[in-house]
Amino acid sequence: MAAPCLTIRPACVLCAAIVLWAVATPVGAQTQDDFFDDSVLHDIRLTLSSRDWQTLKARALEDTYYPADLRWRGITIRNIGIRSRGFGSRSSQKPGLRLDINRYLSNQEFLGLKAFVLDNGFQDPSLIHESLAMKLYARMGLFVPREAPARLFVNEEYAGAYVIVEAVDRTFVSRLFGALEGGVEDGGYLFEYRWTRIYGFEYLGPGLEGYAALFEPHTRETDSMFGLYRPFEQLARAIDESPPDGVLPDVGRQIDLPGLIRLLAIQNFLGDLDGLVGKWGMANFYFYRFRQDRPAQLIPWDADLAFVLPTDLSIDYYLDTNVLVRRVMAVPELRRLYLDALILCAELAMQPSAGDARGWLELEIERQASLIEASVFADPVSLHTFEQFEAAITALRGFARTRAPFVQCAVAIAIDPDTPRRCTVPTVPPGDPSGPGVPHGHEPR
Repeated sequence: MAAPCLTIRPACVLCAAIVLWAVATPVGAQTQDDFFDDSVLHDIRLTLSSRDWQTLKARALEDTYYPADLRWRGITIRNIGIRSRGFGSRSSQKPGLRLDINRYLSNQEFLGLKAFVLDNGFQDPSLIHESLAMKLYARMGLFVPREAPARLFVNEEYAGAYVIVEAVDRTFVSRLFGALEGGVEDGGYLFEYRWTRIYGFEYLGPGLEGYAALFEPHTRETDSMFGLYRPFEQLARAIDESPPDGVLPDVGRQIDLPGLIRLLAIQNFLGDLDGLVGKWGMANFYFYRFRQDRPAQLIPWDADLAFVLPTDLSIDYYLDTNVLVRRVMAVPELRRLYLDALILCAELAMQPSAGDARGWLELEIERQASLIEASVFADPVSLHTFEQFEAAITALRGFARTRAPFVQCAVAIAIDPDTPRRCTVPTVPPGDPSGPGVPHGHEPR
């Protein structure tokens, strides 16, 4: 069945898909920048026992590793480990994958990487929500993993359209914060926040077990419980007990508050349902504590559910549900910093390029959609129909055209409550929605 056309697409998607199979990829000296180059569609090839591949899919809820060979652009790495990954996104039909390059050979690397992820797009029919979000995070100066689109081939059979995602690990830390921070024995402390219940940085008492259940170490794993988790207890106590005029100095000494503010502003602007504040409390971030006195950084992760909330989402959405955020927003200068960050998000999203009046966000949506369109159409195990992909891209266009003007209006009212205006969603051309639909498949954690 022929697929209907998108605004930017080949005349025939099926023909384009066939042509893509024959496109040669460059061979030669390659780097991490080449691997995470999101201007091209990458081919990732895995070779492994067909029985292991079927078992991995059948047991997608398990973390069992299977040996495989990896090939990309003429580079072959043998005997890596692959496993199913994800929390609410596990799938036997199209498993998300973690590729551990050094699972079986401790010193083995791929372009300096120890691991990376292949995201299956379980909760995102467009397959570009997360990469768009990470682009905006980076433009706003936050530290984020790199991403790029890919086709996965398993034993030379097309296994679907995926997104390559940089692993947040010691290699990531070294790249962004320096080699000393990535040291095995004396580097910094990287934790992944593990959702077990709704939590908002409230004080859990002097015991450390509650913090250990929420923050999983990915570096310095053999350090003592005291060394790993005592700083979390101190941070939560400062959040809970600092007087209003002590939040900025006391809490700000332990966590990067301007960075936290920017993260909150970006997640709100993007309509992220499942971020630092959201329907199910805190989720989807890493916490990095530096080896010496320097405020800790929050690193966003897994933004598949960005762009799913309405275009007219309040700029104060769920800000009062998190103790840390509530206390921070009560500080006038930090509240104003949040409003300024929202304005900057809107300006960046609407920033036109030479010769094109459309904003950066809409142009980026078109670029990424056109790049992956044929691979999505040809995906033999897609978790969504091609019509759902097209609808998701249309929804993203509507979001790009309407969210920024609404945010600008809402911020103007927040700065001057006496402003005689009411914010409404701008009209978009016929056929385009005023806001995004909600991808199916997400369950409360």
